[in-house]
Amino acid sequence: MLNSITTIANMQVVPEKFTEYVVERTTKLNKFINSGIASGDPIVEKLINGAPEGGRFIEIPIYNPLEGEEDVFGEADVSIGNITTKQARVTLLMRQKAWGSTDLAHVLGGDDPLGAIAQQIADWRNTREQKIYLSILKGILDSANGALKGHVKDISDLTGSSALISRNATLDTKQLLGDHAGALGLVFMHSATETYLQKQELILRQPWVNPVNGESMEIKTFFGYSVIVDDDMPVEKVVIPAQYAKTSDEALVEGKDYYTKSGDTYTKVTNPDVSDIGDYYEMTAEASEKDKYTTYFLGSNAFIRQDGSPEGFVGTETDRDKIGAKNYLINRWCQVIHPRGLAWVSDGSNYADNNPYPSNADLANPANWSLVADHKTVAIAALVHTIGD
Repeated sequence: MLNSITTIANMQVVPEKFTEYVVERTTKLNKFINSGIASGDPIVEKLINGAPEGGRFIEIPIYNPLEGEEDVFGEADVSIGNITTKQARVTLLMRQKAWGSTDLAHVLGGDDPLGAIAQQIADWRNTREQKIYLSILKGILDSANGALKGHVKDISDLTGSSALISRNATLDTKQLLGDHAGALGLVFMHSATETYLQKQELILRQPWVNPVNGESMEIKTFFGYSVIVDDDMPVEKVVIPAQYAKTSDEALVEGKDYYTKSGDTYTKVTNPDVSDIGDYYEMTAEASEKDKYTTYFLGSNAFIRQDGSPEGFVGTETDRDKIGAKNYLINRWCQVIHPRGLAWVSDGSNYADNNPYPSNADLANPANWSLVADHKTVAIAALVHTIGD
């Protein structure tokens, strides 16, 4: 039984152990990680932990495909080939957050305050980390300037059923990877997209029982891709301009609006004149709005995700303002979240607010990324579409 408010000072928090616990919890809770699209990398881990104080970037090697022709067996010596590498720059992500005792005391009423703090922070970190993935995907899949713009199928501007997510649109999207399309195994979609596809009977639902614990589950697939539903998937409101056509009227119709056209601009005629009716247009459809959705197709290990602790980095600290009777918990974390086959090209001079490390807005900036591997080996693609009723 607690006789007084639990404060951070009472918890005997061991900063190093706390940092490990939050990292472990965050990894377990992260939907992207659990889906299999992100995995650790021992080389990156060593590079992070070996980064000097003040380091911002690390370089990772990428092996080029083997080249050369085989020899015909004979008495001549067999030729010797080699393998070459190229370097890809990776940016460290450094984030931090401080928590005050007033807020924490509100949630800490149990007998395991350390676990309660870690639970809350790990859940929060999970949400924030997912936004990092989505920011990266936005940047590299920008349809105009993204390093992977060739992996984007955008049908949202088409009319009628041609703009809807469908079997053919999905096949066209996977074909963007050519003969490497088989590397795509998961599809991340908004719940509204899933509901529409269920109405079209395109989502296959298959019950499954875990043989280890007997727990019943349901596996959902869409044309063979494992379905993961998350309402953080991008949705954008799009304005559809009004539609016009040359009028077929030979005489003015009372009360009807007529328009003249100049370039792409239509202007309502204040005082229509029948002698000019051959140059008039009429509105065939009023301006409207529609939602366009981005559905991602991703493969296993498409991302590197690695936590680390560079030299001089302090992950967790506690502090107490004795005069103000306030307690603080500061949590900092360093990690690499990086799409395989791409490189971070910014030197940091263009970061928002002159920060030393990139924000999510910087990650979403297509100018900061470049493709350094054969695009077919990057198991990332996107379908931009609308949905029906």
